[in-house]
Amino acid sequence: MQLDYSTKKISKKLVDEIKDALKSIKSYGSVEMYVQDSVVTQITIRNIKKTSGRIRRKRTTPTK
Repeated sequence: MQLDYSTKKISKKLVDEIKDALKSIKSYGSVEMYVQDSVVTQITIRNIKKTSGRIRRKRTTPTK
């Protein structure tokens, strides 16, 4: 078991990893942590890019 990433006794190293992950999110995104046997095994960073355009809908009825 890696003690640096234990959820039983949270280390400064783990807190720093989480802070870095949060700081890396640009405008929109998420941070996920996976825990197995009380140890953080993975930190996933997801940045989301929002589009600025509008979606145009097709007409369903014919025009006259």
